Amino acid sequence: MIAVRGLDANSLYTRYGVRRTGQREAIAESPVCGATVSTGWELLYLNNYPRPHDAVLKVLSADAELLFCDVNETCMSSFATGWKNGKETWTVFHDSQQAIDHLVTSGELPGNYSEICESRRSDQTEDGEELDDMFGIPIDLFASLTGIRYDMDLPESTGSDFETLEPVEQVDS
Repeated sequence: MIAVRGLDANSLYTRYGVRRTGQREAIAESPVCGATVSTGWELLYLNNYPRPHDAVLKVLSADAELLFCDVNETCMSSFATGWKNGKETWTVFHDSQQAIDHLVTSGELPGNYSEICESRRSDQTEDGEELDDMFGIPIDLFASLTGIRYDMDLPESTGSDFETLEPVEQVDS
């Protein structure tokens, strides 16, 4: 999921190279969906779509704030990052294949990171190896900043919040 604040939906879609189809869906199941969220963020929801490289996040965050969250439940890895004005400001990454308590961070983490991390570490201590509580740290951080979770309805959902987007076809010249 890519959440951007400071860009309107059409500008975000143009920068990402997608366009509106006019089709809506209640659950973001298409490869790329967009939504305007009541918390003030424009959202690109990516399903089985290539994870954007830093160069793409740099372009999308030019003159804007961007938060990106990538979740892979199959291998229990989660990643969140913040960008502002074309520069990455922080990252949080968990990969349970490395270790159940694996966590790598960089940059100036948001103020509520410590509280989220301490809570999840406490849960992990209680749960032991049976559950991967650390997996939730990047997800919880993204959700705390945007009001958006990949596994829940959008805030103030209307039931068909997501618009299906499609790649803009490139014309060879």
